[in-house]
Amino acid sequence: MSDHIHIEKGRSPWQPSDSSELRETFHLFTIPLVGVIAQDNIEYLFWCVVGHAGPENAWAYARVENNFDLEALRNATDETFDEALAQAAKGRACTFAIASDEKGIVEWVVVEPPASFDDVHERGMEELGIKVNEAMAEMQHLMEQYPSIRAVSSFSISPSPRLSGV
Repeated sequence: MSDHIHIEKGRSPWQPSDSSELRETFHLFTIPLVGVIAQDNIEYLFWCVVGHAGPENAWAYARVENNFDLEALRNATDETFDEALAQAAKGRACTFAIASDEKGIVEWVVVEPPASFDDVHERGMEELGIKVNEAMAEMQHLMEQYPSIRAVSSFSISPSPRLSGV
């Protein structure tokens, strides 16, 4: 049994896989921003880390253990909600994901404890940067090992002649 949520590319952040079920919403804008998702009868707290009103955003997911009390979030006021969410996320392994309105979830990484509500965005972006750099290094290695890959992957972007006079 994993502490980490299963995520599928292209899914909405509040339903990150086909087997996910939105169980509870604590904060709603035009989309659910904070709530609980169930996956195979395991519950995960999710929240929008940044970008709730924009086309690109970042999300975090943390497993809710049996002894975890969601009452603090249920009973939070506008003034106490951020602190209740920060306490709920404190010291947990989180899955950090980035998403866009057009493409849904595009990538994710696991951020091991001690993660905090305040640093999950920074640490998630660092981990995603490492993941991208590793993928680029692997691609470079493959291109060196198999020159035919370089031939098919070589392309350039040049300005449109129609725009040169603009």
